[in-house]
Amino acid sequence: MTALAKRASLKKLAVWLGRCLLLAALIFLAFELRKHWSGISEWRPTGQDVAFLFGLALIYALALLLLAECWHWILKLFGNLQRKLAYASFLITQVAKYLPGNVAHLIGRGLYVRGNGLKDGQIVQATLLELAIIPLGAIVAILILGCAGQLSSVLPFIPVWLWWLGSVAVLASSAVAIVFSSRLGLNLRPFLLDLFFSLCLSVLFMGFLGAIFAAIFLMLSSAPVATLAGSAILSWLVGYLTPGSPGGLGTREATLFALLSSLQMQDAALLAAALFRLVTVLGDLIAFLAGWFLFRNTDKSKI
Repeated sequence: MTALAKRASLKKLAVWLGRCLLLAALIFLAFELRKHWSGISEWRPTGQDVAFLFGLALIYALALLLLAECWHWILKLFGNLQRKLAYASFLITQVAKYLPGNVAHLIGRGLYVRGNGLKDGQIVQATLLELAIIPLGAIVAILILGCAGQLSSVLPFIPVWLWWLGSVAVLASSAVAIVFSSRLGLNLRPFLLDLFFSLCLSVLFMGFLGAIFAAIFLMLSSAPVATLAGSAILSWLVGYLTPGSPGGLGTREATLFALLSSLQMQDAALLAAALFRLVTVLGDLIAFLAGWFLFRNTDKSKI
């Protein structure tokens, strides 16, 4: 079997594994929903609740601008692409992640910026960098919360010193890479600094993501804010890394419910997970509409 055939087989296996995980997650959620339906069905949203959730969706849509800026900085590593086009490519294609396969938004984003001084290989490299930097931002955000000792209730098997060790390792490796590139006379320092700035944008977005879920949960019941935020970021990461799951559907909610089961508030956890999905989908739609109305008449050849 050739290397290309092996790669295709592994990709196919990963997609089928992702589909199995998605099916298992949906079955798990259906079972838990049936078990806790009596408690969930008692919740009646008021007009204030609806307005609050819509406001969170707007905040999420604005937070997506951080990821659009991150995408812009990544593209800058490969060519002189204006921010306007980078934002358009990110916002207009964002909702395509909910299509089966969870790759349509990446393909659409690449096609959108194609022919603007970027070669196809450079677009692929930029996409791969984004696929690495965004989840790395989630990991760094989780490490920060773990160092503060706020994730012990959902991840009690990880001691605080291990969180600190992971954080130090991330910072040390970044510093060593920058210093060595400078000492060796390599032109990697601006490259690494731009990557570091992109990572900071990803971490900041994860902070907003965690805060939004915490606000949703606190609307239903009280719980430690940092624990809620850390659980939301970790569950988002699981959904992001599940191959073939549209927007992390199912796997994110199942992970979030499992993490928060230690709080002994299963009804609130299930409802909050569903509302979190609703808010993020609405936020993605708002971002798409904003991108469409702002950039749909953009002449890409002049940008």
